[in-house]
Amino acid sequence: MAFKVRLFPGEPDYETLHVAKLTTFPLEKRDYKPYSQARVCFSHGGLSLQLLAFEAEPLPQSELRAVFRFTGDEPPLTLLIRSDRSMRILRGAEDVTAVLVAAEAASLHMFTGEDLQGVFWGGNLFLSAAVMKTYYPRFSPVKDTVFTGNLYKLCEGPEKPHSGCFYPADFAKPLDAPENLGEFVVIDY
Repeated sequence: MAFKVRLFPGEPDYETLHVAKLTTFPLEKRDYKPYSQARVCFSHGGLSLQLLAFEAEPLPQSELRAVFRFTGDEPPLTLLIRSDRSMRILRGAEDVTAVLVAAEAASLHMFTGEDLQGVFWGGNLFLSAAVMKTYYPRFSPVKDTVFTGNLYKLCEGPEKPHSGCFYPADFAKPLDAPENLGEFVVIDY
């Protein structure tokens, strides 16, 4: 079943969006599987993504990543944040972070907090509609449009190494490999 990505008429309200729970940790032999989640939507302004992980003391290498392939023959879009408050935006292998941030076409709002489930960190990422049109001219986020992607929780730190995902993935292959991606569908209600 495809994950639902909502169209928003105005600013996104993350609390009303479907939640993707990153619960698949195929290589984790220990009991360190941090609960993580993501929310995704499109608005007239562009693509909005919220990534969140419950980790009391995340390592600087602790990372949340979204990979989207909007059309089959264009480079995938990778958006990632780390607990050290850094962000990277890749179009295929090209790092476009500095260009987009300088043009105010991308932004990141990091946050930390605590609730009944524990201590968490995360961020709200935004990519403007103009950037989406420039990089993915054949993709149009309208109702019933289907694209592929996956959401990952990763850490290469030696103290807490882990690899988790939303859709099952083979971590021996590139994270943006077509076989590691599942369906996302745009909805409008």
